[in-house]
Amino acid sequence: MYMELENQYAYNILENKGYAISLNSVIERELLTQEQFQSLVQANWSQKSSSETFEAFSMLAKYCSEHKLCISDKMFDSFIDHLTDNIKHATNEELKYLFYSLNKFPEPPSIRIRNFIEVWVALDDECYNRCKDWSHDELLLYTALFYMLNVIKYSDYSLKSLNKLASKAKQLTPGQLVQTLFLVGIIRKAPFDMHNLEIRLNEHFSKFTVEDLAIMSMGFFKSKTPIRDRDLVLKIIDSVIDNAKTIHEVSLAALLKLIRYSNKINTDNRIQRLLDILQHEVSRLSVMCNVHIAILGTSTMNLHTGCLSKIAVNVIDLMSQTRMKDLERLVLSYGTFNFIPQTTDCFFTKVIEELRRPERESEINNHGKSFACCVAYLGLLNFYPVDLINRVLSEEFLEKIYGKHCYNYGREILTLHFIAEIYCNNTVKNRLSNKSVQILAKKYTDYVPTEEYKKQYNVTERMLLDVMRTLRECRGGSQYVIGDHILPYHQRGDVIVCDDINDAPVDIKHAFPPKDFGLLRRPPNDHIWTVLVIAGRNALIYETDTPTGPLFSKIVDLEAIGYNAALVPWSLYSKLETVKEKADYLNNLIKNCRKDVNK
Repeated sequence: MYMELENQYAYNILENKGYAISLNSVIERELLTQEQFQSLVQANWSQKSSSETFEAFSMLAKYCSEHKLCISDKMFDSFIDHLTDNIKHATNEELKYLFYSLNKFPEPPSIRIRNFIEVWVALDDECYNRCKDWSHDELLLYTALFYMLNVIKYSDYSLKSLNKLASKAKQLTPGQLVQTLFLVGIIRKAPFDMHNLEIRLNEHFSKFTVEDLAIMSMGFFKSKTPIRDRDLVLKIIDSVIDNAKTIHEVSLAALLKLIRYSNKINTDNRIQRLLDILQHEVSRLSVMCNVHIAILGTSTMNLHTGCLSKIAVNVIDLMSQTRMKDLERLVLSYGTFNFIPQTTDCFFTKVIEELRRPERESEINNHGKSFACCVAYLGLLNFYPVDLINRVLSEEFLEKIYGKHCYNYGREILTLHFIAEIYCNNTVKNRLSNKSVQILAKKYTDYVPTEEYKKQYNVTERMLLDVMRTLRECRGGSQYVIGDHILPYHQRGDVIVCDDINDAPVDIKHAFPPKDFGLLRRPPNDHIWTVLVIAGRNALIYETDTPTGPLFSKIVDLEAIGYNAALVPWSLYSKLETVKEKADYLNNLIKNCRKDVNK
């Protein structure tokens, strides 16, 4: 429903600006009597001209519209056969009105229903054959007509048309560019030369309104094409900032989605400035738009407490109207920042109450994975609703939502299993089997990097290797420092060391047998066990040394099962240059986290 609203809103703007044709064209025809209708249906159309056939199709469309007769009725079979045979003889104008006539019939239950599919496929074939001779405006006009019929995604002509327009992007006017990118968004498939459209957008940027930019944003986002030009993304952000007070929420949501999708690296404080402005607009925007503001901050790791607090106040009053998917996204946003907004009633208690309401049953049955994820993300904020966890881990729920085989379970199921083991051991009765846990752990964990296996490691993996190398040198060898998974519902492994009561390193090379991989690994003895959690650049909140919620909860969970745990943040470790500096830093971390526990 939202996508339909979004598309309709965008097309209305195109119509009002004169960029696109009207999809509500009125066909002026006298209404047939019953006798005239029967006469047309039963006529021998092989004796008629193509023009007469097209005229009759228009009259039949109006009659069927008035009397709710579907085009799939068998009485039309003979006429439709003759019509499709004659489409190749239609002028361009007649071709256009065949689209309007077909659209006049009552909406079919499927685009593949008899007679309807015959006509639109014949129109598709004819447009495909003619498009090599058409102007840019004609290409756009007929593509819009396929959109009107709701068959644009399946139209060979439409894809060919958009590829042709993209290849000629330098020749497109600003209006044609907006139309082209709108249609790309509808078809949800990027043309081969999509980058040409981005270049053209940048060249004409000053000529576009914020609504134009929003419509074009839909084209990029829905076709899964991020904007490559960093400066263009910043100009779009500036345009949203300048128009924040008046921008329509559909436009704002579209722009925020593209900014989030394209803005992979924070190079200045532009996102923070954008959130500074948007916090004052939260109350006038819908819950869905609020959600997009929240996840913009989350995806770029920009913590904006003002926005998150106002969104919580806004949503808490509209909780019963908020979709499960949006509740899931919001809980993840707050969990990512480990942020609990100060509201009169606890926001997360209200979410839990909402998930328990009988009115949510239908939505839970249809969107069970969102429900399971929402329950799992509550754990990031130390909320563990026993009844909801028990429900998600029940055999009945798992089979209904994920299927019979455990390999199809999401990471959220593995997470909830271990939350139950660590925090709700006596109250949550449902669990996964050890076999299922180990299968999922192998699916959702990365191999721990090793010096022996050479590959192109990323920054975080290289940092883990460097920490292990440094500790092995100062602790006396590889048997005293290992990399492994203690908590298998977290993707990355950690660095593990152990000391006896005299602070002497303990050999732990064989402490964790491979056969137990995937199971919860509590400390195997009474020695002092320490886990160093590596926090790469993307695991830290922007411009801070603070870990994101998932990493913070990992440290809390490690300590809950008996380990000392310390964070090694990339922001600090990357500034250390010598081996001695690194060794001193790591040894101090290990000592300090033990002191904190002893307190």
